Amino acid sequence: MNKTKILWINTKADFTGGCESYIYHTAKHLAERGYSNTLIYDVEGWTEPGFTKAFDAAFPRVVLARQVAEINPDIIYVHRLAGTKAIKELIETGKPVIRFFHDHKLFCLREHKYKTISHKTCTAPTGFCCYPCLGFIQRGEGVFPIKFASLGKLQAEQAINKKLSGFVVASDYMKAHLIKHGFAADKIHVIPLYSWKESVNLPVKDDNYLLYAGQILRGKGIDTLLEAMSKMENDIPLIIAGSGKQMEEYKGLCKSTDLEDRVKFIGHVDQEKLKTLYSNCTCVIMPSRVPETFGLSGLEAMSWSKPVIATNVGGIGQWLEHEKNGYLVPSNDGRFLAEMIDKLLSDRKKAKAMGKLGYEMYKEKFTAAKHLDSLQNYIEEIIKGSKL
Repeated sequence: MNKTKILWINTKADFTGGCESYIYHTAKHLAERGYSNTLIYDVEGWTEPGFTKAFDAAFPRVVLARQVAEINPDIIYVHRLAGTKAIKELIETGKPVIRFFHDHKLFCLREHKYKTISHKTCTAPTGFCCYPCLGFIQRGEGVFPIKFASLGKLQAEQAINKKLSGFVVASDYMKAHLIKHGFAADKIHVIPLYSWKESVNLPVKDDNYLLYAGQILRGKGIDTLLEAMSKMENDIPLIIAGSGKQMEEYKGLCKSTDLEDRVKFIGHVDQEKLKTLYSNCTCVIMPSRVPETFGLSGLEAMSWSKPVIATNVGGIGQWLEHEKNGYLVPSNDGRFLAEMIDKLLSDRKKAKAMGKLGYEMYKEKFTAAKHLDSLQNYIEEIIKGSKL
């Protein structure tokens, strides 16, 4: 029996972020289930040999239509791929094409889905509301470091993507967001993500610290978390693991608000160190103002039996149930976040029970097997439909 051949397409072929980690681990899992996987990636940027080992073959994108014809896949699985030309070429191959939307790049001129001046979370579809938000003004290079994004160009890219065979998203929120933009509801398949960091061989304990793990960007709401730290009754320390362009700004904010002794920025850490941070923390905090398409670090916390306090934005409600495995809070509200952290810390027995329930929810709903079963069924359904 011939193997089902999947052609994966992404801009990067390295471990840049969550999207690439998903591609790597999911391709490996599908290979174990008998699938053949080939990767096409953009020429620009670093190619990580360890990343491409997950595939039977990997090629830089040169002449896409010809490459698809030579590989002759049963289905094409697109991840990050910009522009209308490449999507049109894929459609014209006649092969079924599905796409996983990992972020809001196709649905926001700024790509971040929060407002430029107020920093309020935005869930509106792209349109004329993007102009008051100033989303069309972006950073450029040269003497005048400003460039302008085109709403028409973005909407044209949305239009060509709507013609694909199907779409995979990780949350009900993201499905609703695609529907707001005119994508056909019956083409959208919700498959929640899974943790690919095995929670094994480490004891789970409470060393009395809060943990934020992720990129240090304005959209992640770390300024709101620091505001909460300054308003809390409890003086528990906070560890911030990650890197990003706002790191020095937030270090300065800690200095000006006398938080230097309680907040520790440790930069990017390897996976083994990150496992230890998760296994030993009291609680994981996710203060994002960006409507997360899912919020994978919360799932990591659940896999370590840790409660989570996170903003009620985007797809976070897919896995976080208020007062069950943690607390949901509004975005940009440091005072309320402080109250919820103090509430959790005031009853460590309940916090531990929340973490235990979160782990049970994780095992029931968010394992690799659950994701792969659903994805495999969807892939076979799309392939079968394309042959009718």
